[in-house]
Amino acid sequence: MTTELIASLAIRLDAADLPEGMNAHLFPDGEFAAGDGRPAALTGGRLQVWKMGAAIAARLVKALDAEKPILYDYEHDSATGKGSRAAGWIDRLAHVAGRGLFAHVEWTPGAAEAIARKEYRFSSPYFAFDAKTGAVTRLISVALTNVPALADLSAVGLHLHQPVKETPMDAEQLAALTLERDTLKTQCAALTAERDALKTAVAALEAEKTKADEAAAQTAAAALEAEKEALLAGSAEKLTPPLKESLKTLSLDALKIALAALPASPLTKGQTDGKTGAKTATLTDDEAAMCARMGVTQKIF
Repeated sequence: MTTELIASLAIRLDAADLPEGMNAHLFPDGEFAAGDGRPAALTGGRLQVWKMGAAIAARLVKALDAEKPILYDYEHDSATGKGSRAAGWIDRLAHVAGRGLFAHVEWTPGAAEAIARKEYRFSSPYFAFDAKTGAVTRLISVALTNVPALADLSAVGLHLHQPVKETPMDAEQLAALTLERDTLKTQCAALTAERDALKTAVAALEAEKTKADEAAAQTAAAALEAEKEALLAGSAEKLTPPLKESLKTLSLDALKIALAALPASPLTKGQTDGKTGAKTATLTDDEAAMCARMGVTQKIF
């Protein structure tokens, strides 16, 4: 199914070096586009350029031979419903490779005089084009105008007109599109289910990893405490119960240093309490210094 859209473009009327027998330049050759963004603006960006070439021109020449002449009006009045006064009539078309499509126009006296006085300087074809390929498919009419998008010989793209309604799809095309839609919906549902299954699996793995990390942390903590208990047990004869509890709060490295610095006995010299006569313990200078390093009071030590 071919979809046609309608547009117009403008080219200078006073272009030099026209082919013999031709007095108007209608289209440049090859790919072309308007300075105001068409045909991209007309097709939502799906089509970037229009096209003219020998094969396209041959179809337009054949159509003119069957329908001649083609109306040349003023400012596209016939297309917009403002009027149908003729400025001229196109009776021949010719394609020149590398230059484009040209026309021979039989001007009306009024139009010829206006062109001679430069009251009109541009020619604007009103045409249909293939919405997928950009190829010009029909030359509907041409207008004299003074508002082109560009003023050079290859200037194109002017007035935007309502697109021709698309031909409704037949039953076979509709069935094919429906099948494609349903297939895509099924594939989308399958992908969604796969995504949800992966999310569940990831959540399970994360929970398992968290559990394993907690168990490893508990094992490491238990091993650390066991090592500290073993060190304290090995120095039990040097420790008073309060000192032992204080040493348990140290890190493993600090505990090793503290135990290595302990004297052979926690009570190395004694005094007699003057009031009761009871023997009390005092610390050596080294033991007092060790208490200061460990953050333990001499009384507890």
